[in-house]
Amino acid sequence: MSLLSTGLSALTTNQTSLATTSHNISNVNTEGYSRQRVDQVTTLPNLEGSYYVGTGVTVGGIERLYDEFLATQIRTYTSQQAQSDAFAQLAGQISDILGSPTSSLSSGLESFFNAADAVANDPTSIAARQVLLSEAESLVNRFSAIDQRLLQLDSQLDGQLNIAVDEINVISRGIAELNIAISEASSDVGSQPNDLLDQRDQLINRLSEFVSVSTVKEDSGAISVFIGNGQALVVGQTQVDLTVIPDNSTDPARLAIGYGSTGIDISRQLSGGSLGGILQVRGDVIDSARTELNALATGLIDNVNTIHQQGVTLDGNIGGNLFGPVPPSTLVAGASNIFVAITDPRDVAAAFPAKVSTSVTTSGTGAVEISSIDITPPLTLPVFAVGADIQITFDAATNQYTVTDGVNNTTFAYDPAVDSGKTVNLTAPFVELTLTLTGVPVDGDQFTIGNNSAVGDNRNALALADLRAEKVLAGGTQSLADAYDILIADVATRTNRADINRQTQQGLLDQVESRFSSISGVNLDEEAANLIRFQQAYQAASQIITVSNTVFNSLLSAI
Repeated sequence: MSLLSTGLSALTTNQTSLATTSHNISNVNTEGYSRQRVDQVTTLPNLEGSYYVGTGVTVGGIERLYDEFLATQIRTYTSQQAQSDAFAQLAGQISDILGSPTSSLSSGLESFFNAADAVANDPTSIAARQVLLSEAESLVNRFSAIDQRLLQLDSQLDGQLNIAVDEINVISRGIAELNIAISEASSDVGSQPNDLLDQRDQLINRLSEFVSVSTVKEDSGAISVFIGNGQALVVGQTQVDLTVIPDNSTDPARLAIGYGSTGIDISRQLSGGSLGGILQVRGDVIDSARTELNALATGLIDNVNTIHQQGVTLDGNIGGNLFGPVPPSTLVAGASNIFVAITDPRDVAAAFPAKVSTSVTTSGTGAVEISSIDITPPLTLPVFAVGADIQITFDAATNQYTVTDGVNNTTFAYDPAVDSGKTVNLTAPFVELTLTLTGVPVDGDQFTIGNNSAVGDNRNALALADLRAEKVLAGGTQSLADAYDILIADVATRTNRADINRQTQQGLLDQVESRFSSISGVNLDEEAANLIRFQQAYQAASQIITVSNTVFNSLLSAI
């Protein structure tokens, strides 16, 4: 190897280093670019007698500074952050819908029960009755508005699923095409094309924004990409499309994610990314919120109608349904189906069909009140046949009340010292009533339970108003307002948890990206120093060539 060849190898090698450094500087702002470095290696030396003489330098390869472990972590955290971000944003919208002052059921229920209080205060007032019906209609509209807004959001999610699936298909096709190009380029020159690798990694990172991914490298240089529970999205040079299909498992009008030409539903196997966030918020929040909302609507219908059907209208008729539809004949498929079943304010059943009269001979402080009529609606009027009033008489010697309707007789214990407030049930063959006993009766005190005139009575309106605080849902543990407040709190808690998780994942992602950038990112100061270093080496190699030329000319001159 001549001096000229040695200098030329140094010249070309440092020229390649200068070109690579320039390439790094040019792509300093290119997203996904990994800086490259020329591996300079010595050429094989020549054996000159008993020793070896070096022959120069050559390019061993151009290395892409890339950490596979950190790259995998970036994809993982990107996917988790994107899912938390999508979930937090969508759950926040649902929280706003449920908690909006203009549509909240909390204020609607409060206004309805306040109107029932007003009817109880003036049961003959047509104006108060009309306000009750107006507030009932307003409450119905709130149910419908919330349910419709949840349905609209669900429909918007279908649109986002369509967009996400289209993007995933475009990205996966791009990865397959790059696999082809990389495999061909690698087989042609025996080394991998760094810029194509960067482009493929960038596509995989973009894919992780939509769904969690895992990858497997192949010997050909291609990479296989998997989603869900191992569904292959890209295998070498082959790509599989995702589709949107009807979600037959819940609602055919809703879209799900299908896999491949057969369209197998893989929605429940997908996680991570914005797609995972959409599917999660749909199952965990929207469906849950609508289920609770429907249960609340059903509970309102059941409990209000039960009380209203035990009352008497201003015209002396038994009360009908205040709300519809009526389960179980018409199941409540959505809270938007609820409606007010009566329009005439005179049909508000504010009165109670039975009353308790105290005998004029009664001298104690005991009292008997009717808490409810327990027979299954619809009631018929009059409740008590002629001569079938119920007589209740206290016996101080036995601390018992004796009950008779002229044909049937029964007794129940009552100790005035400890039993005030006691509730007892009269069952068949009597008219079925729940009675509340209070005070201190004396021997012989007598009470009569019979039919009641509707005019001026307010006890059924009071029973409607009292429903405000009664635990009638969730096995007797929640009132109507409690159930809605719990629903709002649950969505708010999920939203807050997702927001915290989003911040956590973003912090982890920032840390990993910083570590990855320290390895793969272009540092302009470092590249500027490399330019000077390689330029000086290039100039020195030029001097070697100059010296070689001088030596050669001297040899020619000596001949």
